[in-house]
Amino acid sequence: MANGLFSSRSKSLRNGIHDEAQAVEEQIADLRAEIASLAKLLADDASSGASGIRKKARAARVQASEAAHDLKDRAEGDIRDMIAAGEDILADFQERYRDSGRRARKAVKDHPLATLGVAAAAGFLIAALLRR
Repeated sequence: MANGLFSSRSKSLRNGIHDEAQAVEEQIADLRAEIASLAKLLADDASSGASGIRKKARAARVQASEAAHDLKDRAEGDIRDMIAAGEDILADFQERYRDSGRRARKAVKDHPLATLGVAAAAGFLIAALLRR
């Protein structure tokens, strides 16, 4: 009877341990499944996040490119305006120079002695300044 008592108790212990081991294995399997689904969810989030970042980067690149083109166009327009203004100023100076040259030649033709006197006075003045 002693054998029978220990034997049934031993079977009962083994069955209880076996049941607990099976329950632990089921919990481990459930945890593995949950971890796998969490990993998939994180991977999907990372993928969608990376996709969003790529979209934003493309949009920023397009916006920067458009801004650069606009800036280039404005700069080219400003440069053309500056060149045109410079050409106008140059043409004005050339016209003034021509007019001044014409007037000087006319004054020399009209008043040759006065021109000679002014040239001599300028020469004496320059010589006096250089002597000092």
